[in-house]
Amino acid sequence: MNILVLSDLNWEPHLKSITESEVLSFDPSRISILRYQRIYRYLKIIEAEKADLVLFAGDVTGDGSCGHGFHHAFNLLLTLLEAKQIPSIFIAGNHDEPVYYKQVNEFSKTLKYTQNINNTSTTINGLKILGVSYYTSKSKRKLDAMIKASQNEYDIVLAHAQLKRRIRLFDIPTKYIFTGHYDRKLCTHRNKIFVALDNDSSEVSYALLQVNNNGSDKIHYKIKPNDDVLFSLSEDTTQMLNKKRNYIVKINGIQDVDLKQIEAAPYQALINERGNYLYFKYLRGLQYAKSLDTLYKTKNGIDLNEKDLTLDQIFQLQITDAYKISKSLMEDYLGKF
Repeated sequence: MNILVLSDLNWEPHLKSITESEVLSFDPSRISILRYQRIYRYLKIIEAEKADLVLFAGDVTGDGSCGHGFHHAFNLLLTLLEAKQIPSIFIAGNHDEPVYYKQVNEFSKTLKYTQNINNTSTTINGLKILGVSYYTSKSKRKLDAMIKASQNEYDIVLAHAQLKRRIRLFDIPTKYIFTGHYDRKLCTHRNKIFVALDNDSSEVSYALLQVNNNGSDKIHYKIKPNDDVLFSLSEDTTQMLNKKRNYIVKINGIQDVDLKQIEAAPYQALINERGNYLYFKYLRGLQYAKSLDTLYKTKNGIDLNEKDLTLDQIFQLQITDAYKISKSLMEDYLGKF
């Protein structure tokens, strides 16, 4: 089973003019014309990856800059998936205003192969999937209540979570956590695989989880700067979980790439000498995962060892090119320290 995860769809301004009647009477043969190019690029990815299930991790009705009202653009994409009998699931992000998200939800009820799982769960082909909307992750009280109520084991948690609340998702019994909103990550913590996704106007990042009956799953994190170039990081999930700190991976078909060296390298070096690897500088989340370990152990009274980072070391630690571990993140989880 191929499960494709997309998030933060960032619709183009002209797509706001799509109407409900345009969706209902749409001729699929016209999808490649310029007007529908942004919708078409997602459809091409879904088809190229032979997706059996598509998960949308929020921000499905906005343009990524607080522009709203692109619900018909998303409904058109759902209609195309419906015609191909490809199941899909979606949740709300911070750029999904209730008035527009409600219209998507109502439209989805007319479709057979899609569903909204905001703060609820569903089972597809034996996989149990829990949806955590942005509006739940934003509230510590609501998120803690959901975690407390999550007694069942899930296969996938699909979220749109603030940075400071993501560590709490690991309290939910699951194997995979996918979140939209910000950052690009593929790492492990507490025997769970964590994937963070975002997109911008030019690039698309997405995850492909290949679930096999023998339990040997594979996960691929892919970034498309344009239609012609694809950067791909692929790993065996069992090896990720067992080795925990497996830095030697396969990128774009090249074996034995040391992501520990890439993450430690300065940006300028990667741009000048190893250009393509710039996309993977923080993707494997080596320091981020260590930060999560330290926070979890500290909160639960577990002694740190010589391989762990201290609280002083994780404060202001660079997690992406534009974000460092903040005091507010640490205090949100630990309280005053």
